[in-house]
Amino acid sequence: MDRLREYKVAFRGLKEGKHEFSYIMDSAFFSCFERTVGTEGNLEARILIDKSALLMEVTISIEGEVKAVCDRCLGDMDFRMAASMKLFVRQGDPKDGNSDDFLVVGAGDDYIDFSTYLYELYMVNLPVRIVHPEGECDAFMNTILDKYLLKEDETSETEPRWNALKNIINN
Repeated sequence: MDRLREYKVAFRGLKEGKHEFSYIMDSAFFSCFERTVGTEGNLEARILIDKSALLMEVTISIEGEVKAVCDRCLGDMDFRMAASMKLFVRQGDPKDGNSDDFLVVGAGDDYIDFSTYLYELYMVNLPVRIVHPEGECDAFMNTILDKYLLKEDETSETEPRWNALKNIINN
């Protein structure tokens, strides 16, 4: 059984004009992709299709919260996310013209699978480093970090060889 079946939109039966579809990206959605297995969250996904005779303009947006681990204090946190992208779809030979934001569907295709686009939109907009806002990290962990954090001594003079290297970089 196709667990991502609900993210497929049958475009062949759509009339010209605007059509909106709403989905929820939750643990069941994230478990379908290897890189996000175990991700917990609740993102609302909206797909707006503006269909004309020759082209479909698709706007995909996601908004909501996912559970994350703070990279500074290792505490659990809710990370708020909002992102959107545009995609243009036309009918033709799928070998011609596919790119990141332009999709060509074959004459025999009846639906577009938006699950991979939703997944990619999530992954591209997920920051490499997720941290609590300043001052909200775990206090105990902050004391441990302060204990082992190296402070740069501004009074010590750097070795002349390093100053020469800095001059090379600045040129």
